[in-house]
Amino acid sequence: MQKFYKLTLIFVGLIVMSISVQAHWGDRSLLNSVKRNKIDLISSGKDWAGLNAKQATNFFNYPNPAVTETTIAYTLTARANVTLKVIDLTGKQLALLVKQEQAAGKQEFYWVLAKNNITSGMYILLLQVDNKTYSRKIIVQ
Repeated sequence: MQKFYKLTLIFVGLIVMSISVQAHWGDRSLLNSVKRNKIDLISSGKDWAGLNAKQATNFFNYPNPAVTETTIAYTLTARANVTLKVIDLTGKQLALLVKQEQAAGKQEFYWVLAKNNITSGMYILLLQVDNKTYSRKIIVQ
């Protein structure tokens, strides 16, 4: 299962890079759609156990690309157990930023990259809200 998860993350990373290249070389409508939603990897909101309620919206970070720090923001639709972590493209966890129950509403986390020895590259932010996982690409320069 863990190997499948890592392969999935690598595949998703490749898709994100492909979208970035396509947007850079001509398909601006796709890039504009991604920017409008403020999400690079858009969750369908489907819970495969049968539930359809979205638990988090507007998951993004700014600035992106980041140099020394970034602010990670998301909105919870209800009180939930939240985990926010950073992984590399191989699936290795590099930092656990948040692990707590949070109230509904807008949440922000200010992250100084040097505290976790993050160097230049592409990473994935994983936001777990109860039983749902959302992802966001972050580029560090």
